[in-house]
Amino acid sequence: MSAKLNPWIVAKFGGSSVRDAGAMKKVAHVVGLNSAIKLVIISATYNTTNQLEFVAQAGLRGDENVLNALMAEIETKHLKIADELETSVQGRKDLGVLFQELRALGFQISKDKSYTAKTMDILYSLGERMSSLLIADYLRLSLPKRHVIFFDARKVIKTNSEFQKAEPQIDLIEENAKEVLLERNTPDTLYVTQGFIGEDLQGHTTTLGREGSDYSAALFGEAIRASEIQIWTDVPGVASTDPRICPDARFISKISYDEATALATLGAKVLFPRTLEPAKRHSIPVFVGATQAPEAGGTYVVKEREHTFKLKAVSVLKKENNQWLVSLIGSELHTVKDLPQQFIQFLASGNFQATLVDLTAVSLSVQVSTEERERLHQLAHKFLTA
Repeated sequence: MSAKLNPWIVAKFGGSSVRDAGAMKKVAHVVGLNSAIKLVIISATYNTTNQLEFVAQAGLRGDENVLNALMAEIETKHLKIADELETSVQGRKDLGVLFQELRALGFQISKDKSYTAKTMDILYSLGERMSSLLIADYLRLSLPKRHVIFFDARKVIKTNSEFQKAEPQIDLIEENAKEVLLERNTPDTLYVTQGFIGEDLQGHTTTLGREGSDYSAALFGEAIRASEIQIWTDVPGVASTDPRICPDARFISKISYDEATALATLGAKVLFPRTLEPAKRHSIPVFVGATQAPEAGGTYVVKEREHTFKLKAVSVLKKENNQWLVSLIGSELHTVKDLPQQFIQFLASGNFQATLVDLTAVSLSVQVSTEERERLHQLAHKFLTA
């Protein structure tokens, strides 16, 4: 049995939610709507992680012109946000320290003409550290009744030393969360920190893998036994399929951990596949919503699974050699004996030859060889909604 849940809510905001000053103001609006939000997890601003990779690549080539231009671009982007958010003098000083760290790392890579996974994790961490600093400063300005405490996630998220894909040390994270968060809490406290980053037992910066900020939020949520983990992104929940390809895609109001995990593993982009593991261990609900439209509601991912057959979503995942894995997600799929044959025949009616790969209670996957991804996707979704 899990320990009793804490009334706290952990809210994570992704790169699209902090892309610029306007988006960051929306973050403050969402946080201000709910006093139960006690811990805010922030990703790097949109595309910054990619820019940091380009910095490393330019340094590796020894191309100092490009290197300088890239670092200046990152600085300019964050300074523009700072200007528009009216960031404090201290906030600007702290931002300047991070810029210095960026330049030192970039020039060191250029000097050495090499970098390691360990170096990259330090470089990657700068994106989250810059954006979270800006958010924390703005929350102090916009939510004067909240006592905003900005802290370094590396004080809590301890990992092994497998750089770029570090494994969290769950017991240590829980101990640190108690000391850093729970024991310092007051009714008006609002904590702000970074997603994606951690620290090994030797004090070296690590990361949890690309898109690992969702995982960070779940690890924090587990450590403090939060009552809810919120993932705020650019879409109002988990969709029945990719809405960019299928305009008739609908958003799902409730889905189980197992169904959501299958959907993420089989190609959906809304959730990082490992996000739900910590939440599932302690039956913590996970909410997915849109920062730009919090009133639109979203999707709740919960422990309970429906006990009747129901199709909820379809995903398409590219495999090797022009092979595509097309999957139906839902409840009790294994109870319909001819479901695989029905789905394969339906795809064949659109001239797609499919073979069964796997059937479980929550997923049915078939493999198709095709270059017509969009038409395949639309046809599979048509089966879902028929």
